Amino acid sequence: MTEIAADVPTIPVEPSRERARRRSPAQWYAAQDKRELAVWGAVLVLALIVRFIALGERAFHHDESQDAYFSYLFRQTGDYEYNPLLHGPLRFYLTALMYVTFGDTDFTARLAPALMGAAMIPMCWGLRKQLGRGGALAAAIFFAFGASYLYFSRFAREDIYFASLSLALVVVIWRGIDQPRKYHPALIGILLALLFATKETTFISLFVMGTFFIFCFAIPSWRAQILRALTVPGWDGWGWFVAAFAVTFTLLFTTFLTHPTGLYDGVVTGLEYWLGQHEVRRGGEPWVFYSWLIITVEWPMLILGAIGAVSLWRRNSMLAAFLVWDFFLGLAVYSWAGEKFAWLVLHPLLPVILLAGVGVQAIWQARGAWRAVGLAFATVAAVYVFLSSWWVNHDRGADPREYLVSTQSSEQVKQVADQVLALAASRGPGQPPLTVTVDAAEGATFPYAWYFRHLSSGYIDYQQANAAAPTSDVLILTDASKARMETAGQLNGYGGRQFDFRVWWVREYDQIRPGNLFKYITQREVWNPTGGMKEWLYIKQ
Repeated sequence: MTEIAADVPTIPVEPSRERARRRSPAQWYAAQDKRELAVWGAVLVLALIVRFIALGERAFHHDESQDAYFSYLFRQTGDYEYNPLLHGPLRFYLTALMYVTFGDTDFTARLAPALMGAAMIPMCWGLRKQLGRGGALAAAIFFAFGASYLYFSRFAREDIYFASLSLALVVVIWRGIDQPRKYHPALIGILLALLFATKETTFISLFVMGTFFIFCFAIPSWRAQILRALTVPGWDGWGWFVAAFAVTFTLLFTTFLTHPTGLYDGVVTGLEYWLGQHEVRRGGEPWVFYSWLIITVEWPMLILGAIGAVSLWRRNSMLAAFLVWDFFLGLAVYSWAGEKFAWLVLHPLLPVILLAGVGVQAIWQARGAWRAVGLAFATVAAVYVFLSSWWVNHDRGADPREYLVSTQSSEQVKQVADQVLALAASRGPGQPPLTVTVDAAEGATFPYAWYFRHLSSGYIDYQQANAAAPTSDVLILTDASKARMETAGQLNGYGGRQFDFRVWWVREYDQIRPGNLFKYITQREVWNPTGGMKEWLYIKQ
């Protein structure tokens, strides 16, 4: 036997394979973690890049320009008071911080939302145990590059802040349910205060989440998890919850103790104002609006989310039920609420994206024919996610045919603003500064208040018959004001041209048919015409 063994040639072992054989399990997992971290890091870097490219190029929406302008005033004066019409104070503080750090530009006005959107990628890392490694990574990719979340990460409104903080709250709550720690209640308190300081829809989130956790007490195994999460931190932990919430809420709503009445306004006035707005029906959309938006723009998330819900139920039924509950009840409440704009879809969409990440993982782990079918669908879904995101974030960011675009300032508004700013910059030494008057009728002050913040500019409702004749170098007029002033001979000496001010699509839902719905999903071909509002640029000759 020895001689036979001696005759067998020795096969050399590759050094890398030999080292792998000698590794301990801890070393092997550490190497796996490094590779995984590298992938997550690459996703985060790419998410930042796609958010930063041409961030300031799209014309500012009316609401965006208010965010940018009032943050600019806060940066200039250091004074701010909470106004429920403009929602919570947090984004004004953060945007003003961007101005202090990098200057006030169209780019920096959208920088804080872009960073908040990108922050959702590493947050998903905190759900690797709950969703699975692949599921958490897939969800992070959807948040990074999906149409809705990428678009509103490049949009200066508070909803991406709210979505980012909501995801952080979900991470802390579910890590606290799995492995409760004394510091979890304090983190929850801080996040809740930040959510209130972002938007009054926190009341909706508390209702949706709270009703689920109340329901959990009806199921013994779920009740045990909730009770453990509540009792392990002890009285100290929940005392820190109260303190963390109270301090954060007070500082933010009182503008760091300079406006004490902000504390009452943050608790009472904001809720009263937005409950009163329910009957106003701002946005003018029917209750099916968010459902159609998700079906047409985010349908891959719906299908992948359904697969993910089934898969997650088998190993974590409580979390699966929470995400499904959060989606359906959140969608129902937002569909019932009077105000309907595309940015609000981020809230019911968040749990669907988490489930969609689990769905991708389930497809990857499937076997046989199911895996082949699943991978084929996932490929089609990935192509559509890329295309729909490319359309709205690169090609059509101001195109009303996109469901995510809500009464947007047209691209020509940015061109007009650039022209006026160029005229102002062309004034030589000794020349008086350029004067600009904007017709404030029909809510047309914005976005010009932001664009012309450094100019000598005024805002007058020229649709009023007693409005004085203009003397400014530049006029921007609504159609009705132009007609009145032209008749009165007040535009003599000016040369003017018409341009598109706002663009919109009033969707007629009773015209939706399977054929034109398919054309919209695949080509963004609308089933009824788009419209808009015209304005006039007049320059003194």
